[in-house]
Amino acid sequence: MATTVSNVHEDTLDSAQGWLVVALGVCMLTSIWGSLFTFTVYADRLSAAFGLTALQASSIFSITTAFFLIVGGLFGIFAARFPLRPVVAAVGVGLGVAAALLQVVHSYVGVLAAFAVLGTSGGTAFTVVVSLAPQWFDDYRGVATSITMTGVGLGPLVLPFVWLWLFDRMNFRAAFAVVVGVAAGLVLVSSLAYRRPQNRSRNGRTIDIAWLRGRIGDSYFLRTALGYALIWTWYYVLASHLVTILTTNNVDRTVAATGLSIIGGVSVVTRIGGGLVGDRVGRRRTFIASVVLAAVFVFALPFVHSNTMIYVVLVGLGASLGPLASLWSPIILTRFGPENATATVGLLNISIALSAFLGPLAVSVLDSMTGGYVAPLVAVSVVTVLGAGLFYRGTTSEGE
Repeated sequence: MATTVSNVHEDTLDSAQGWLVVALGVCMLTSIWGSLFTFTVYADRLSAAFGLTALQASSIFSITTAFFLIVGGLFGIFAARFPLRPVVAAVGVGLGVAAALLQVVHSYVGVLAAFAVLGTSGGTAFTVVVSLAPQWFDDYRGVATSITMTGVGLGPLVLPFVWLWLFDRMNFRAAFAVVVGVAAGLVLVSSLAYRRPQNRSRNGRTIDIAWLRGRIGDSYFLRTALGYALIWTWYYVLASHLVTILTTNNVDRTVAATGLSIIGGVSVVTRIGGGLVGDRVGRRRTFIASVVLAAVFVFALPFVHSNTMIYVVLVGLGASLGPLASLWSPIILTRFGPENATATVGLLNISIALSAFLGPLAVSVLDSMTGGYVAPLVAVSVVTVLGAGLFYRGTTSEGE
């Protein structure tokens, strides 16, 4: 009886156990997101180390992102049927394998294999983290999710400086082993405490073909998934092209390399602020306002050439990214229910894969065709606004 009472106490929503899940989630997202989505900072080092062409390097980022979203999402759906501890531990092992692979391969195919493992492991971890944290909270769901998602901002804030510091002391292979090795260690430690609350540990329905057909056949969910995919196109474009965009605007390359740090650093503050505002004035309204603001600054980016105005745009993008990154998960779980949350988030990750894969490649093609980034970034801005409209309609309650 005492054990049962203790377990019930530990699994109380908004409890210390929930905040431990949040803290571990921040650590995992910081290391994983920083490893993958600072690609623009180390793309030239990767190319030099393995003799890759610019197109090959760009394709590695796109394919890694696809594995992160599609395969990671599928693993997230699969993981919903099992206890979380072995799933998270397997992610840690996968990250270690990715770090080891890059030390022994020499060809484009070998590098691609290492990054595919990295993307799969990172995507699985991301799906688990963003779907688990909200399940541990009721009154503080928005704030807790916002704090968890600060890891997505802390990664691009911290890791560019880490990469540059490591590159002054070692080659790319060794630097990659350090960064991804630390990520693997953090995930393995987190696996010791990561679990679902008992009162929400059972899925409402078995995740099978019938469940998937029902979710995919829901017109509201389809609009939400399509809008969500379009909303994030701008972020993956900048993760791949930001340094090139800024240097094209006559910004010093060293300063350009810290562009992601500025966006990520500002977003850390606005993630928490966005959660507080969203809990009070409405998460959907706050989310959509942030998306539209991001579209405005993406539109402005190719037209700004002074250092002062570039910083204004980067800060604006960071301010937009915070609520955008922190509020979508509680919005989704509120609209479509917390049952099978990991699988639902996995489906959304899969939906975003096409735009995340095609976005950076399409921008490269449009840049070569038009001789600049004006047309590509204007198009990305329009796509972002379209995504906002679809997401808002999709997350509207059926009775509204």
